[in-house]
Formats: sequence, C-alpha cells, structure tokens
Amino acid sequence: MIDADASDDLAPAGRGPSDRYVQKRELILDAASRKFNVMGVRGATLEDIAGDVGMNLTSIRHYFRRKDDLVAAGFLRSIDVHKAAFTQALDAGSREARVRELVRVYFNLRRSIREGGGPEVMIFGDMRSLEEAHAGEVWPRYIKLFQLVRRVVSSDEELAQDRPRANARTYFVLSQLLRSVFWLPAYPVDAFGWVEQRFADILFNGLAAQGVTPKPAAQAETPEPAPSSWESFLLAATKLINQQGYRGASVDAIARQLNRTKGSFYHHIEGKGDLLVACFNRSLGLLTEAQRTAIAANAKGLDQAYAATLALVRRQQTAAGPLLRSSALMSVEAGKRDMMLEELAQVVTRFSAMTTDGMIDGSCRPCDARVAGEMIMVAVNSAGQLGNWAKDITPDMAVDYYVRPMFLGLFA
Repeated sequence: MIDADASDDLAPAGRGPSDRYVQKRELILDAASRKFNVMGVRGATLEDIAGDVGMNLTSIRHYFRRKDDLVAAGFLRSIDVHKAAFTQALDAGSREARVRELVRVYFNLRRSIREGGGPEVMIFGDMRSLEEAHAGEVWPRYIKLFQLVRRVVSSDEELAQDRPRANARTYFVLSQLLRSVFWLPAYPVDAFGWVEQRFADILFNGLAAQGVTPKPAAQAETPEPAPSSWESFLLAATKLINQQGYRGASVDAIARQLNRTKGSFYHHIEGKGDLLVACFNRSLGLLTEAQRTAIAANAKGLDQAYAATLALVRRQQTAAGPLLRSSALMSVEAGKRDMMLEELAQVVTRFSAMTTDGMIDGSCRPCDARVAGEMIMVAVNSAGQLGNWAKDITPDMAVDYYVRPMFLGLFA
C-alpha cells in the first residue's frame, strides 16, 4: 500500500565501485532504459540490451545478474535524476514560483535527454511490474520523490490543515509532468520552449474563460458489475494490471479474486495477451461513450470537456472501477500497440476539439487546444490511482481537488 505520508528519511548510500565500473554500468543503464521505454519491461531481454552495448550475456551479468536487477536499477536511477532536477524548485520562492521552476527544470530535463546531453531515464509506468524484493527498495524511493514535489506545490498551512487536497494536487502535477513523455515526442526539440509555456499556461490558468465556471453535471454513480459477468472479470483484470503491471496480472489471480475457475473465462479469451486487449477495449469504450454523452448533453465546448472528464474521474473513485492505464500498452506487441495508441489519439483529438469549440463559443479562454487535449487525457488516465496517493478521497473530493484545477487552474 502506498503511503505518501511516510517518513522522509532515506538510508545512506554505500561506498561506490571503480570509475570504470560505474561508466560501463551507466552505459548499460542508458541502453536498457531506451529499450524498456520502447519495448516495455516485459518485451526487452538482457540479450537485446547486451547487443546494444556490444557485450555478451555473460559480460552483462557481471553488472546485473538478472533482468529484474537491471529493471530495478533503471527505476532507481530515474528517480535519482528526477529528484536532482526537482530539488532545484524548492528555493524558488512563492508556491507559484516553485511550481513554475518545477515545470522549467522538468522540460529542461526532457530537452537534455532528447539532445543526448543527459542520462536516459525510464518511464515509471512499468514500475508496478517489479518483483517484491525490488519493489521494497524502489517504491519507498519513489514516495520520497512524491513528497519532494508535494513540498514544491504546497504551503505549510495546507499540508497541516488539508493533507488530502495537497496530496491530490501533488499527484495532479506529477502526473502531468511525468506522463508528458507520451506526447512530447510529437514536438521537435527546438519547440520545447513554447510547449513549456503553453503547458504552464494551462496548468496555472485552466481552460475556462474569465468569469466562466463549468456547468455542474448531474452524475449517477455507476454500480459495480454483477460478480458473474464478463464486465466484472475485465474490471478485476484492469485493477490487477494497474496495480501489479501486466506481468503480475495472471488469469489465475483474477479468477481467484472472483472466486471462479480460470477455465470459465477461456470462451471469452484465448490467452493473456487477449485479456489485455479486452481490458483496453473496455476502457476505450468508456472513454468514447463519456465524450459522446457529454457532447449530446452540453452545447458549450467547456461544459462538454468538463462533463466527460468529471464522469470518467468520478467513475474511477467508485466500485465501477478504473480505466486501464495507457502505460500498460507497453507490454503489447508493437503492431497491435500502434493501433491502440491511434485509437487513444482520437480520444485526445476529441478533447482538443471540445477546447477549440469552447474558444469559438466563448466558454474557453485562448490556449493551445492540442496541449489541452493531452493534459485532459492525462488527468483522466491517471485518476484511477488517485486514491493511492490521496487517502480516503471520495468522488466529490476528486472533482473538487483534481478535476476543477484542470479547468479553473492549479490554485483556483
């Protein structure tokens, strides 16, 4: 269980090895991070990585005995790189100045990596695939990173008086930054400066035009699916994949959660790969249906985007359960994954179109609609894990602490 309020103390580092060893190890970690980011932790092998650095398998095992050791080391280095960057924001002054500095150093980090001037870092989405021994080392370090960002985005008074709001806001900001790795590659590196400006503009000012508040949308809570239904199986599978990664989510484990035999599911799927596809299709259907419903019920672009986001975020705080995290698609074979990503891109395009319509009808202020669509999608996609970081959050609290900042601005 994640504890965002755990102690901030870390164990001291041990003595370091020789410079040559460290340089070679860093070379391996660079190659491994690139490979894992493209192929996923499940897809890339030690042999693949050894080939990229001109080593044989025996040689690379001198540095990392097993792939799991290399995966954990990659995540730990990624956490350390982000921590070094984010720490710079602590001394920037006011809360808003600190967050602006946080955004600046993060975009500088991504720019440096793109230009080859910084160490390659792993995408954190596959961290849930870690085996228990490594998870016990990596996750506490990631929680420290979360706590560091919380010190950047929160005042002392808020931390003392309204910890759930501070945690929700921290999770919102950290999700927006870290998950930008999925959409930033669409921009040339020399455009990162104005992309950063447009990202920060939306982060601080939201989407609503001055004096406009998104229309509250009546929301009937979606009931938990019947235990014997195919929907209940997909919901249990989605939760398990989100919690443990694709590698940790077996048909056996899902069947045990539902008190059924795994054989009862094989008339729906042929194998584990088909299960991930089915979970994706369920989530895609929920995304597109929420958008269609919002468009049918609202005339203004801002209200359409708000209603769809609100419905999807609220749903994920209830027994109806989460959407599949898009990072899980890293475990899907390349050809099939590309098709899935194209379908998700259509959802983003529709959120962008709602923002554009809002600028035309006056409900949205002038902003970058494309960046806005990506940021809305990040908010929706990350909402399933919100309760892990902001304990005991209710659907209404999620709307107040997490959805409204997307539309009215981070500190509104």
